[in-house]
Amino acid sequence: MEVAISKDVAPVVKDSINREIILLESKINLLKSEIKKFEEKYQLTSPEFKEKFDNGNLDDSQDFFEWWGLIRGLETLEDRISKAKSVVTYW
Repeated sequence: MEVAISKDVAPVVKDSINREIILLESKINLLKSEIKKFEEKYQLTSPEFKEKFDNGNLDDSQDFFEWWGLIRGLETLEDRISKAKSVVTYW
């Protein structure tokens, strides 16, 4: 999809996207910190946990649902930051 933005507006849009990238990076760091706590508590990496959780090999602990949600949130934010960075790079 091609979007036309005038030259005088492009720097404003680029600055806004850069601010969004900074916010996303902050959120990603926070999520990684929270995920690390679960990894240490349960002595599992997140990929190991996710596989066991998705296959039903873990109980219905609140911790496990929270951990799974953090992982999904991280995946979503990483996808968004990747797209935002590609837009900034395009300009």
